[in-house]
Amino acid sequence: MTHILVVEDDRLLGQSIKAGLEDEDYTVDWAIESQQAFDYLAQKQPDMILLDIMLPGEDGYQILKKLKATNSEYAHIPVVMLTNLGQIGQMERAMELGAEDYVIKSNIDLEKLVDLVKEKLAVFHAHQA
Repeated sequence: MTHILVVEDDRLLGQSIKAGLEDEDYTVDWAIESQQAFDYLAQKQPDMILLDIMLPGEDGYQILKKLKATNSEYAHIPVVMLTNLGQIGQMERAMELGAEDYVIKSNIDLEKLVDLVKEKLAVFHAHQA
């Protein structure tokens, strides 16, 4: 079973993403801030992380830096950033920090998000084989 961790503080959007992915038979865990995310990661490793940038406490960039640090046991997990911030510089920063992709939440279409997840997981699993 494929596990996905969604880190999103917007409850309505988080619930929608979780439900959309569960409809595709993914196991989805949902955290609303960094400590919850790292508590989850201490228990199990997901196959992918969908990570909001604007979060209470540590923001998504800080979390991404920790996840992708050289000595991190999570560095191999693909991360797709979620944000309402559509400026090019922020997208570039996320990619430079190791994100696989970037989705602007105001443009989010759950079907397209599910397709993106499937695509990124296929590439990830192909590289793991």
